[in-house]
Amino acid sequence: AGAELAANPDAQDRLVDGQTRVDEGMLERLEALLAHAEASVEMPREFTVPGADRVSAALELARAVVRRAERRVIALDREGLVPGEWLVPWLNRLADLLWVFARLVEQAGLGSTETVRTEPDAGRFPGSR
Repeated sequence: AGAELAANPDAQDRLVDGQTRVDEGMLERLEALLAHAEASVEMPREFTVPGADRVSAALELARAVVRRAERRVIALDREGLVPGEWLVPWLNRLADLLWVFARLVEQAGLGSTETVRTEPDAGRFPGSR
């Protein structure tokens, strides 16, 4: 996806489907991975507060970045600047997969149980002296 987004518009013809340009097969593989992950997790029945531990928080941050990229690519696509048809759905499924991975980490207890402070003491940041 990165190569497709970074490529000069004049060099789009040099991109290779499935390697440097997202194609249908890449989307199908991502969807299969998502389905497998979804089958391995108990889906929450209520609103999920992200960041139960450090690993799930990192996955949620990655998901937010992918969603931001997805919105930007949609805007570029509306301007006719995204030549491929598979990039937007691939980014969408990637964000979904990151959300499911965060739930898997939480449910499996794989993340750090160390509490993350959200308000530093007296203007000091965690880890500073």
